[in-house]
Amino acid sequence: MRTIRFTYITLILVLGAFNFAIGQTNTLTTNLTNIDSVAIDSTVLQLAPVRGTTDTAAKNKKEPFTVQPWEFRAPIGATVTETDSTLRWQIWPDWTYKLNRDPGVISYRMGTGIRTNAVQHNAHEPRHQQLYWEGVLLNDPVSGALNWSLIPQHKIGTVYQQDLGTQNRKTYYLRQYYLNKPLSRLIYSESKFSKRDLEFEVSHNISRRMNVELSYWDRRTGGEYPNSKITGRQIFSKVSYHLSEDRYLKLNYVNNNYDIGMPFGYGISDLRLFNFDRFSATATQNSASSTNKSSLLSLNFYQRKADSSVTKDNLRAGIYYRGNERSLSQNTDTTSYKVSSVGAMAKKWWTLGGFTLETSADIKQFFNKSSNEGSLTASNWTLLNTEGRISLDFTPLIDLKGGGNFKVRSDGFQSYRLNASSDISLAGITLTPGASSGTVMPTPQQLYWSSKSYEGNSGLKSEKVQEVRGTLSYQFNPETQIGVRGQYKDITDGIMAVDSTFTNVGGYSSQSATFFFNWDLTHFEFNGSATIHRFADSYLKPDNKIPMNPSERVWLKGGAYWKGYLFDRATYVKAGVSGMMAPFRYQADHYNPELDSWQPVSQDQLLPIFNRLDVDVTARVRSIMFLLRWQNVLDDVSQLGYFETAQYPMSQRRFIFGVRALFRN
Repeated sequence: MRTIRFTYITLILVLGAFNFAIGQTNTLTTNLTNIDSVAIDSTVLQLAPVRGTTDTAAKNKKEPFTVQPWEFRAPIGATVTETDSTLRWQIWPDWTYKLNRDPGVISYRMGTGIRTNAVQHNAHEPRHQQLYWEGVLLNDPVSGALNWSLIPQHKIGTVYQQDLGTQNRKTYYLRQYYLNKPLSRLIYSESKFSKRDLEFEVSHNISRRMNVELSYWDRRTGGEYPNSKITGRQIFSKVSYHLSEDRYLKLNYVNNNYDIGMPFGYGISDLRLFNFDRFSATATQNSASSTNKSSLLSLNFYQRKADSSVTKDNLRAGIYYRGNERSLSQNTDTTSYKVSSVGAMAKKWWTLGGFTLETSADIKQFFNKSSNEGSLTASNWTLLNTEGRISLDFTPLIDLKGGGNFKVRSDGFQSYRLNASSDISLAGITLTPGASSGTVMPTPQQLYWSSKSYEGNSGLKSEKVQEVRGTLSYQFNPETQIGVRGQYKDITDGIMAVDSTFTNVGGYSSQSATFFFNWDLTHFEFNGSATIHRFADSYLKPDNKIPMNPSERVWLKGGAYWKGYLFDRATYVKAGVSGMMAPFRYQADHYNPELDSWQPVSQDQLLPIFNRLDVDVTARVRSIMFLLRWQNVLDDVSQLGYFETAQYPMSQRRFIFGVRALFRN
């Protein structure tokens, strides 16, 4: 509560100071652009100049300077996976529902959004995935778990993905506002049971150079099966200010608070015989619940070249505060932890011809504020993370990339990563090979946890990872692509929870192969993929018996959409279907509700064969979008229901209604 109060006071002071400093806004001239009438949900305006002012020491007068809308530089080796223009046409209860449709992804969901749902991305297990908001890591500092529901997903401008070999990283940036009138947005969706989402957002340019944004997102879901209700909210605010033509300042704040019913599964003896009757289902824990709280306050500085034609930054620096808290109450025990951290980070790019160098450093101080009854016995700790990447692009045929990372923690653990890849292109064919080697240090939870059910192990060794990958694709034309991707990871001393403690298990490999295609025409979109993943013997230690089930996981996906104007261009519509099927039984990863983490080592049952088909219809009428989805339309037709995680039935067939309204005054 004190953190929220401190944040609000800070925002008010910053607003007041900036407003006083630039009070004579009537002397400014501007050339603002209009919002695209088609992309009504877009807020990044065209790159037209905006006139601002700067003080000249030699002369006591105002001289104009040109403010170009800011663009954030992509990390070296990253690819754009989503933009605001592609996201606005769908409803996503949380980000794993979006990832569920991507090639190479096998999702592990537990029937509702907002929970710590996870995905297998190519050969990367959930614990080997990272999520960054610009330069700040959002993974839980205790368990290392990635909770996708923390993203302010309705504000995303661009999402980048980097396959670093030992780990897979996603980095997202939010939309930037440049407005001549206040803007407000209302986003609402609902379905049966407890599914309700309401978000209200306002944004206003206090001056020609400063924008303020504030939003409140009320979230409710679950209620279909016993003890599955989730209620919570997300508060977001941002203040951005152009200091000059080439300097930019931004203050971000986001707070998430969720109360989550924890059924611990539903005690289903045979998943194949479950009748998906929510009235007869019995939760393993009828009254267990958890409270999850997280907050992030960051102040970031950006700089780019003074050349007015350059809109992307080449320097970033920032300071930030994070707070993470989780408590779980169940029949036999109560576990909890409360950890806060302060950090400073910086990233710099250098470019000379076809050579680009990217360097970054991040230092954090963690404070364990858990009570005496808390489950984390660690003292305070410090973490230093340094990283460097290079890109060599001297010929039109070959682009070489490489990088390294080194982390050191004050308890004596450290890790490293070396990664190299290239893009070889010729006549529409692109080959992208890559290889990496590195280690992953144990998390504080794996080392210092203490509860009735699990004990940390301070004698753990870091995981050792060797990896190779490759993608071969062919671009028939700008709208059509077909390709295949393969990845092999060899993991030694993988860390798993086994028999009430954490241990380094025997060596194993994670193998993935994906075929994919995309065909985007003026009025039609088609996409499809086939993914196979399995755990197998380690190539480096073939005599070890792998500790998890070796059955192949096969997912087939496809989508077909029509898009275009109707009713004499009065509305723009995108409609179609998206579906998937798992034609063979397999064992999914196991979710541990006490540790709030995923691992492939378990005694869970094999999932029955299943499929899923969604029908999506989205219509834009002026500044309002209507989003309709018939989810799981084949339930009670080809199957009674399905599982993506053992003991957690997915939601049955339902209709979801959503609306997004944009007000420009």
